[in-house]
Amino acid sequence: MKKIIILSIVLIFALSLTACGRVMNDVTSGAESIGDAVISGTQSATDKVTDKVESAVGDDKKSMNLMAGITAKQARDAALKHAGLDEAQVSNVDVDLDRDNGKLIYEVDFNSGNTEYDYDIDAETGKVISADKSKD
Repeated sequence: MKKIIILSIVLIFALSLTACGRVMNDVTSGAESIGDAVISGTQSATDKVTDKVESAVGDDKKSMNLMAGITAKQARDAALKHAGLDEAQVSNVDVDLDRDNGKLIYEVDFNSGNTEYDYDIDAETGKVISADKSKD
């Protein structure tokens, strides 16, 4: 009887860990199937694991976009306003949503003439967290 109870507890614990680590399990299952990929020759082992990791990263980016309070365009506009520039005066605009110490931020980079601007914009409020400019 004790063996059945212990086995049941272990099974419940294992199932709860499985439910908590879905993304990690996807990556692990990709790694476990490396041998199958190499033997079948349909996809290289590296490609198979890379696909799983990229899928997990893509899912994280989607969830970050849903958590952001402002859009990438609003972050860009906040940086341009802070710099005192408009769209016609800038080039090579790059806006990326990222985490910095657990906080969602937009990293906004652009050029105007021979000056490069780098901004961090709070993705929840749209406030400028940091601003930097440098001459090329």
